[in-house]
Amino acid sequence: MGRRWSVLLLLALLAAPATGNEALEPELREIERLNFAEHWRESDERIQALADRLDELTPTQRQRLEYVRLRNLGIAGRLEEAVEGFAELLREEMPPSLKVKAFATGSSVAANLEDWTTAFTWLGEALAYVTEAPDDAARVLGMASYLHSLVGETGKARELALRGLAMVEGGDDRRAVCHALSDLALAEELAENHAESGRIRRRQMEACDAAGDRIYAANARYGVGKMLAAQGKTDEALSWAMQSLAEFEAAGFEAGAWSARLVLAECLIASGREFDHAHDLLAGALRYYRARNSQMAVAESERKLAELAERRGDPVQAVRHLKAAAAASEAAERAARERQLAYLQVEFDTRVKEQQIALLEAEKELAALQVTATRRWQWLLAAGLVALLATALLLVLLLRRSFQERRRYRLESQHDSLTGLLNYQQVRQRGQEAFERARRLGRPFSAIVLDIDWFKEVNDRYGHAAGDEALRALGGWIADVVDGRGIAGRSGGDEFTILLEATEEEAGELLDRLRARIDAVNVFGQTVRFSISAGVCQDSEATGTLEHLVHEADQSLYRAKYAGRDRTVRASEPPSGRDGGGGLVVVGSGIEFGRHISERCLSEIREAQVVFCLTDPFSLAMVQGLRPDAVNLGAYYAEGKDRRVTYREIDEAIMAPVRAGKRVCAVFYGHPGVFADVPHAVIRKARAEGIRARMEPGISAEACLYADLGIDPGRRGVHSMEATHFLYYGRVPDTAGLVLLWQVALAGDLTCSRFHADREGLQALVDRLLQWYPPGHEVILYEAARLPIEAPRIERVALRDLPDAHYEEYTTLVIPPLGDLQPLEDADLAGGRVVAG
Repeated sequence: MGRRWSVLLLLALLAAPATGNEALEPELREIERLNFAEHWRESDERIQALADRLDELTPTQRQRLEYVRLRNLGIAGRLEEAVEGFAELLREEMPPSLKVKAFATGSSVAANLEDWTTAFTWLGEALAYVTEAPDDAARVLGMASYLHSLVGETGKARELALRGLAMVEGGDDRRAVCHALSDLALAEELAENHAESGRIRRRQMEACDAAGDRIYAANARYGVGKMLAAQGKTDEALSWAMQSLAEFEAAGFEAGAWSARLVLAECLIASGREFDHAHDLLAGALRYYRARNSQMAVAESERKLAELAERRGDPVQAVRHLKAAAAASEAAERAARERQLAYLQVEFDTRVKEQQIALLEAEKELAALQVTATRRWQWLLAAGLVALLATALLLVLLLRRSFQERRRYRLESQHDSLTGLLNYQQVRQRGQEAFERARRLGRPFSAIVLDIDWFKEVNDRYGHAAGDEALRALGGWIADVVDGRGIAGRSGGDEFTILLEATEEEAGELLDRLRARIDAVNVFGQTVRFSISAGVCQDSEATGTLEHLVHEADQSLYRAKYAGRDRTVRASEPPSGRDGGGGLVVVGSGIEFGRHISERCLSEIREAQVVFCLTDPFSLAMVQGLRPDAVNLGAYYAEGKDRRVTYREIDEAIMAPVRAGKRVCAVFYGHPGVFADVPHAVIRKARAEGIRARMEPGISAEACLYADLGIDPGRRGVHSMEATHFLYYGRVPDTAGLVLLWQVALAGDLTCSRFHADREGLQALVDRLLQWYPPGHEVILYEAARLPIEAPRIERVALRDLPDAHYEEYTTLVIPPLGDLQPLEDADLAGGRVVAG
């Protein structure tokens, strides 16, 4: 139906009349009113009734009608169709106000679909239209607040929501106030300011009721109910939840109705009543959210089901739901494995308990028979003997069965269920015995640690079934080549350990035979190929213990990884320039980490033993996402502290693990070698001490500046320097070319302890520049965008007004050329070259 409507709309646009249809305008406005005041089907039926009269409407009127239809699709939960429709609608020319409204609503629908690229792209385009439709600025700010709330930026969301509310408060648009209060309440709720959120929700309720917006009025009641439930006020929360559910259902807003049902179920559980009704609500919510792959909502539903099971006195069900909730909250690749583990654990416990009960019952029966035989010994000797023999036979059978079951459980507890090899604990326990025996008898003993190269990429590209099949096959091949001559087991993940009485050379030959056995595996019609890397270490006086021996083999595995993978490295081999050892690499994060960081730099961050980071907070968070152990060098800075002291401390912090032989990666903001003392200093020190050190370049603020300002530095040349350097050394600017002064906010600070702009220093800078430039010369204050949703700061001001401008620590002053380029008076062209006259 949606595709047919789009075709009708396109044909109607081609045959559009030049002026609007005033007769149909009241009907169109009534449809727009019904869209937010009544069930979406009512406005949708009115739209369908106009299908044959589309050619009587102007393009703008039809676009308004299409907007309402697409909003109905979003409310009805047909999110993909709605996003596709908004994409088509937004390609058309339309009034700025309608354009902003379509961008805002489409962005909201895309966010609910978790299509973040589309959501933020449309939000950015909506912001670009705000100057043409200032009356709709509050709507755009509200959408920006909503998206920031969804991605966890609660502080920014609250700031945007407050700005949007300030724009509409005191005005006549009640619906705009209703929406702005909803955005602010959500921001406060996610920031866990529950009391403030509750107060704002009640204001929202009044505003939305007055505006006649049923969905947002229901949303306000839902918010109040959720806040009261969080505060333990169950009865009040229950009443509000039921009101919001009734209004959401009346408006046909399915997503809101399921949210209200979750709060309603929570209240029923907390109040200890209607457990069956609560279970039905949660089971329905679980089906709804699983169908939409809303994992956080699935986790919340599972947690509430666990609480319900606990209240019902069913701990087994409670444990199952809690495990399901944990699985939904974790990364997708771990969910299936954890569910399987939970199932096996429950099955294991149940079978053990059943066996214990059966044994106790048999013993009880035996005791009863023995008592009966004693009492009737004189009269039923023959029958007693038969009963005793039967009981003894039954006991033997039960004991035999028990022995077999215990043996099976013991084998399962000692072996890895996926590969059939020994598990980590058994490898270490048996390996310790073999290690001590080999030392006692003077025999060589070696440890092998190996894993699958790029195993995560195997899982990501082919799925976890492929990863499991690769592990299973490799485990079988390891068992074949070891063949009882050593101890082989799975250490965890994709890592395996082999311990055997052999030299390093013999262990290397075993690995060669293993590589010869490795072949591609087929899973669901896909062919998966993989290789292995391995580290080998032979016992010696230097190792001392089995733990140390395995550690050295593990370090050799790391060297094999660093050397390019698909190889074996022996601990006795001296490190080469490519297979590990200590070293330092300094990398640049770029200005926007997600866009600018290179694959080479990401690889260095992942592979390093120690990672240091001195970047903006967003980049730091992403680096720590890759390496949770990354050290934040920003902690060395402090207000009033001399930055030169800070630089020395950072220098020492980086050099300590470098000198200890570790492989160290230091991540610096932008390009690590531009306006940065520490990266160059530590590289010089490392090289002076004979340690490998190098720098990987990154995208600098200067590179972003050329792109954002559309400047080609080759046309007029660039004179680039630090602002205090320019003042202190009396540098003369090249006025015929572009002049860049960096860290202009810190101009004149010789103490290296200031982090904020100083008016006196800025005035001194202006006074010096006035020697070459007129007071009214237009200059630019530039700050590169650090997030995809931000725009760069490009503020043009007169030179004389610089002391009164706003500055960040990283603000750059851009001074455009003054006048035209003039050739030398005695210069001439000869043979295509410039020569002096």
